[in-house]
Amino acid sequence: MEMVAAMPLMAIEKFDALLDQHGPNLEKWPLTEQGQARELLKMSSAARTRLKEEQALSALLSACPAPKAPVGLAARIVKKARESN
Repeated sequence: MEMVAAMPLMAIEKFDALLDQHGPNLEKWPLTEQGQARELLKMSSAARTRLKEEQALSALLSACPAPKAPVGLAARIVKKARESN
C-alpha cells in the first residue's frame, strides 16, 4: 500500500494573516496556500470560527452602502486650500 505524504499543517497565525490579507474566499488566496488552509479548516475549530467571522463581516460590509460625501464638499476643500496659500 502506497503512503501519501501528509501536507504540513498551517499555523493558525499564518491562517489569520492570510485571512486578513485575502479575505474569506479561499479561492482568492494564492494557490500555494489554499490546500494547507483547507487542511487546517478540517482540523481546527478555531480556524473554522475565524473563517465564519470573516465571512459574516464581509457580508455585513457588502450589505451596507458606502456613505456619500455631502454635495460640494470637494469644492469647499479646494477653495479652503487655495485661500490658505
